[in-house]
Amino acid sequence: MFFVLGLFAGIFVFGETIDSLLSDFWNSSYMGRFTLPELFSVPTGYVVLAIVVVAIFLFWGAEKVEAMMGGEKPKKSQTKYKLAGAGVLIAAALAVVIIGQPTPQDRWEWIAAEKQPLLENRAVYIHPAELLDYIYNDRVDVVMLDVRDETDYNLFHIEDARRVSLDELPQLSEELLQKPANTLFVVMSNGETRATEAWKILVAESLTNVYILEGGINNWLATFNIEPDEEGVAVAMAPVPVTPPPPGDEVLHYKFPAALGAQYPAAYPDPHEFEDIEYTPKVKLEIKQATGGG
Repeated sequence: MFFVLGLFAGIFVFGETIDSLLSDFWNSSYMGRFTLPELFSVPTGYVVLAIVVVAIFLFWGAEKVEAMMGGEKPKKSQTKYKLAGAGVLIAAALAVVIIGQPTPQDRWEWIAAEKQPLLENRAVYIHPAELLDYIYNDRVDVVMLDVRDETDYNLFHIEDARRVSLDELPQLSEELLQKPANTLFVVMSNGETRATEAWKILVAESLTNVYILEGGINNWLATFNIEPDEEGVAVAMAPVPVTPPPPGDEVLHYKFPAALGAQYPAAYPDPHEFEDIEYTPKVKLEIKQATGGG
């Protein structure tokens, strides 16, 4: 009877609290790696220090309880060694607090020897036509990150591209790491310089399937700039190339009649109209392995 009553009580409490108190947890999904610093929104060093202090206190408390229960009492000759060990652990934890977390540049330097050849061999620079194919691929979720300044982004950007600054990428990477395994990340700028820096930051933050738009927005427009139709409807909507192109890798090579963003036809080209474009496929999706028992 007590078991049945407890069962019904648990069902009642669950039903009454799930929407008000536990809805975020109940409606959440697999979060991947989720650490204590992320849970409490505090620096890693302080979490390490707190864990070390709590662990030392629990070891001390366990000795006291054991002695009170008639167990072996701690030897006074060992006290100085225990205090020395505790002091070393606390000092190491304080060092972690003082040194702080590694920066994205530090993380990149750790993996540069492995990842830099991908840039030198241009293995992660994908042609605009390949990106267009994946945008319309129902089996792949494409996340486009535009790292240009707001002015250029407002003038023109690819439909569904998200504008972010380089400084925002380390924090944003925590959100991106939760994306499904079939997600393709493509960073872009007017050229390739800023996009390459963005790629380094995201790769250093352990993000997989990250690629760079080859030639940037300038190359996208050169590839998909929609020509005016016979009735001239698209004349006012077509970006005009600047001749000669202005110097600099991160300068737009096109003039725009207005800041229409993704409303230009070039922002959402029809893939069927550009099926004849030839390119070398570069994308190789790495599927993240989900951990589990059984």
